[in-house]
Amino acid sequence: MSRQEHILTVFVASPDDVRDERDKLEEVIRELNETWSRTLGVRLDLVRWDTHAYPGIGTDAQAVINEQIPEDYDIFVGIMWCRYGTPTGRAGSGTVEEFECAKKRYDADPLCVGIMVYFKDEARPPSQIDPGQLAKVKEFRDSLGKKGGLYWDFTGIDAFEKLIRMHLARRVQAWKARLERSDTSAKIPSSEVSISEHETEEKGDDLGILDLMESFEDRAEELENISERIGKAGEDLGKKMSDRTAEMEKLVRSSKGNASRKEAKRLIARIASDMDQFTACVDAELPLLSDALNVGMNAIIQAVPMLVDLQSDGADMEQAKEGLDAIVSLRHVLEEAEESIIELRATIAAIPRLATRLNRAKRGASGALDRLIDVFTNGQMLVGEYEKVFREVFLE
Repeated sequence: MSRQEHILTVFVASPDDVRDERDKLEEVIRELNETWSRTLGVRLDLVRWDTHAYPGIGTDAQAVINEQIPEDYDIFVGIMWCRYGTPTGRAGSGTVEEFECAKKRYDADPLCVGIMVYFKDEARPPSQIDPGQLAKVKEFRDSLGKKGGLYWDFTGIDAFEKLIRMHLARRVQAWKARLERSDTSAKIPSSEVSISEHETEEKGDDLGILDLMESFEDRAEELENISERIGKAGEDLGKKMSDRTAEMEKLVRSSKGNASRKEAKRLIARIASDMDQFTACVDAELPLLSDALNVGMNAIIQAVPMLVDLQSDGADMEQAKEGLDAIVSLRHVLEEAEESIIELRATIAAIPRLATRLNRAKRGASGALDRLIDVFTNGQMLVGEYEKVFREVFLE
């Protein structure tokens, strides 16, 4: 049997230091196609220069690629990390030239192409970094604001996978909404494809959207409990530090106003011990926090393709809407937890460098708090992006 599918072409432009992300994008698109080609009648076709270009002759290598890559793609995905690329004579690099071509099309007709640009924010050995290239990447990123473009930072391949899944879902949802409002799909290319029966068999044990939302809500509750425990430990540390400060002020002083060095060091050692206990608490909770966030977000990411396909009058959608409360609640929990941790981090940083023991404890506590802040910040970003998908699908 055969059916008609709408083909949306995705073109990815990037230097070669983000090859892993290009491969992950291809993997994500392949998985999304398994759902969307059948339920929505839409398929994403990925075009990447390193697989679609072939040897040829031109004024330069990028000119050859330009001749071979279709210009009518529907979604442009740009990815950069530390490399900017080689000048082409028309732009600072091949990736930038491809972006400028997409931007020119967008400026002429914002509906003809969607532009999504990502910057990898992950440490790399200094020996593998060209400072000049990195400076150009930063300059390009800064320029996007002036051009009206939006970009996203990501910290690793897992974060990129989550972001690209949600953003592609938003693009498909926007396309679907435009198609439903229009009498014609002239802007949307389509082709007839032949699908055999065995290619469309469904797995009976696949999790449904309600299963996935329940899993997310369970992890959200777990995240809230962990955040509360960490917050309580931070409050306890703050109280102990206040108590130690009060004890310091009550120390017997000499006629010159100096406290006993022995007694002062005893109190400093107690402050350091309090910090070490807090650091141990954070180090114990951090893996649990990261795991709950990762499992919860993986569940909700799997629900994204199903969200796009839900019927507007379906009972499933009505029940799924209830999950929005959990999403918003989790975002607030992460925001409040991060704020309290940042405040505690500033308090610890303000403690004078009085002794080696205390200095080591400060470094340990500050490092633990920095790791916590990274988790909370990344979690807020992912939850916020999913909230946008959710609202667009259900509430707009």
